[in-house]
Amino acid sequence: MKGFRVALVGAGAMGANHARVVAESTRATLGVVIDVDADRASGLADRYGFASSTDVLDASRCDAAIVATSTASHTEIVLGLLRAGVPVLIEKPIATRIEDVERVCTAATTMGVTVACGFVERFNPVLDTTMSLLSEEPVHIVTMRHSPVAPRIADSVVYDLLIHDIDLVLRFMPQREVAKVAGASWTPTAGDTPEIADCTLQFDDGAMATLSASRVGQRKLRSVQIFTTSMLADVDLLRADVTIYRNVRQEQPDDPRALTYRAETIVDIPFVRHTSEPLARQFDHFLDLISGQADPKDEIASIIAPHRVAHLVESDCVGGDLREIVAAASRS
Repeated sequence: MKGFRVALVGAGAMGANHARVVAESTRATLGVVIDVDADRASGLADRYGFASSTDVLDASRCDAAIVATSTASHTEIVLGLLRAGVPVLIEKPIATRIEDVERVCTAATTMGVTVACGFVERFNPVLDTTMSLLSEEPVHIVTMRHSPVAPRIADSVVYDLLIHDIDLVLRFMPQREVAKVAGASWTPTAGDTPEIADCTLQFDDGAMATLSASRVGQRKLRSVQIFTTSMLADVDLLRADVTIYRNVRQEQPDDPRALTYRAETIVDIPFVRHTSEPLARQFDHFLDLISGQADPKDEIASIIAPHRVAHLVESDCVGGDLREIVAAASRS
């Protein structure tokens, strides 16, 4: 018998991925698939031979739950499950209001119930390899997370895409505090949700991170470049590979006819060990939290920080619109 019975709340595209991972797990089984759409719930449940329901209270009969519904519905669903004593893994973001994120985390701490957030990029195996290769602190991190148009997503690009890289940057700089945040965003004329957002984070010791996210790209990009004073780690999160560059010397030839630049660089391509897909590794970590093999308090701290920074970025993107500032000044 598998150890944990897990309820899945939300049978959409991401819910289907979670259902597959739970069904393939050797440590858990899918207790029930819950969705407000009965046909969608039964369609996903039938695929794996499990029960379905439209009542979220049925999740309280399980040992844990995964919430993969719309972001707007997360807070009330999760608070109800926590009150019932059910540990919850929530798709990111927990909420787009920092007050709701803090309500959920405070409730989990007060009630002593495990809560985790679906920052699945944390479990990309290339990041373990990259972190093991860093011999000194980063001074600059540059990320790019671009995708083609995704009309089904209601959240702003900050909470949909950029928050992943905010989380990664904070993990690469764990001993530092974010001192300054500056952000800018682009919203289509016919829309009301930002589809492009760039931001700069500066830490208390002067180190920086430059992040870019877009949902109007022409191809999918997931890159992280980590600069120290002696090396560059160039990470491709899609291909799960990393290349290390160390500059030895560079020169400009004296001959004016030689219009060239010459550099000598050491290039390393480390082996990345792939044990399982990131979503499965994330689910195993959630089970470790439930079973006491990982610390739920550390997990909650790691949830709040990227949401707070995302909130600051979003606030700066909205509040820093020079046209609105000028318009307000002219009205006064």
